Amino acid sequence: MTKKLTLLMLFISYAIFAQTEATTTDGKKVILNDDGTWSYAECGALVKSEISNGKMYTSAKDKITINEIGKSTGIDVTLLKGSTSVIVNFVYNGSDIKCIDKDAPMIIEFTDDTKVNMKSMNDLNCKGSAALFLGKQMGNEANLKLLATKKIKKISIEYSVKQNNEIVKIVGDFNTTPEQGDKIMKTIKCLGNL
Repeated sequence: MTKKLTLLMLFISYAIFAQTEATTTDGKKVILNDDGTWSYAECGALVKSEISNGKMYTSAKDKITINEIGKSTGIDVTLLKGSTSVIVNFVYNGSDIKCIDKDAPMIIEFTDDTKVNMKSMNDLNCKGSAALFLGKQMGNEANLKLLATKKIKKISIEYSVKQNNEIVKIVGDFNTTPEQGDKIMKTIKCLGNL
């Protein structure tokens, strides 16, 4: 009886978390989840889904650390899927204080030398945290598609810092490696189901 019960429990567990692989009409492999969500099959190495408090959360498996040009400090890039957008967080990882104003300018340069101007979409903070909320409902789906189809080469973020007892604006420049640019692009594509 115990063996049958154990086998039954294993089968039920497997059935609950079962996924179906399918092929789209254009030949792309996708994973269909029982909860109605889906992702590209190649996304398994880049994103993870977790259930917390009864809700499913999908995010990049790893943060990506990009060093500031000529310095040992940099930014940690985290990517996650929100209910209506893809969220891209850039958090300064140094010990000095860097504030980011609401709507602080950011410039993202791609490997083809094109650039897009964006603004941090979170509130004023002195944790060095800038965020982008990208998607159709945010009115910036074009920027989401750019980040999902082009590799980032450089990220420039405007900070407010205290120098000589005055608050001044500086720009932090962060160059990605080709591997980092590729990973960011593919992860955003996966999170946006693009």
